[in-house]
Amino acid sequence: MTQAHAKQVAIVMSNHDFDQTPTEAELIRRLGDMADLKADVLKVAVMPQSVDDVLTLLAATHHANQALAQPIITMSMGDLGKVTRMAGELVGSVVSFATVGAASAPGQIALTHLKGELDDLKLS
Repeated sequence: MTQAHAKQVAIVMSNHDFDQTPTEAELIRRLGDMADLKADVLKVAVMPQSVDDVLTLLAATHHANQALAQPIITMSMGDLGKVTRMAGELVGSVVSFATVGAASAPGQIALTHLKGELDDLKLS
């Protein structure tokens, strides 16, 4: 990472869990570990098994955003997680992902749909 930073290259560190959603504490720990490793942007994507898992991801994002200086990107995947792709701004997730063609991850929303939703939900 030192070499990348010396060349002014931003580092996005990412952690995916395609099977489950870890606890809020574990998600915050993972984001904190990325920050400790000097990543410039911290990203976590998880697979929810329930509405509670989606709420866990949103709460972890909110709390990590309050505690860490780096920008955070989080999302829950699949149909249950779609709301996190639209409501991330509310809790501090700075980026969402959309499809232009085939989806690269479960629950991605087409750009033509997501853009309108994000515009409607934009915080002033």
